[in-house]
Amino acid sequence: MAIKPVVRYMLLCDDWHLDAANDRRITVYGLMTNIHATDEPPYPLLLEELCVFLVLTEGYGQGEGKIVCVSEETGNGVFQTSGRMISFDPDPLETSGVSFRVRDCRFPHAGLYSIQFWFDGELVEERPLRMR
Repeated sequence: MAIKPVVRYMLLCDDWHLDAANDRRITVYGLMTNIHATDEPPYPLLLEELCVFLVLTEGYGQGEGKIVCVSEETGNGVFQTSGRMISFDPDPLETSGVSFRVRDCRFPHAGLYSIQFWFDGELVEERPLRMR
């Protein structure tokens, strides 16, 4: 039986890199909170890749995690990843880094979106992403 984890950090970014000398050190590139569309017409906007980096703790066992994007304006789902199994250290205080690389993210219009982390069918955490 899996126990829902606590999200210490949920970062939306362009990319991340694991330090070769210290596997507990992560470098994050291009934090995202706002995206300005520059194409003409600006929408729909295709973002080639969105990285979601999570630091989880207090989880137990294993369960299925996924990322879902919802338009705050309409309440409709925009895109989501396939579910994947996430396993936790037997020590619930240990942290686990989990990343999702979401490819070909299509945003239909400007506005506020919610990038959500779901675990075993339950919403655990979300971050806003504003499209201008």
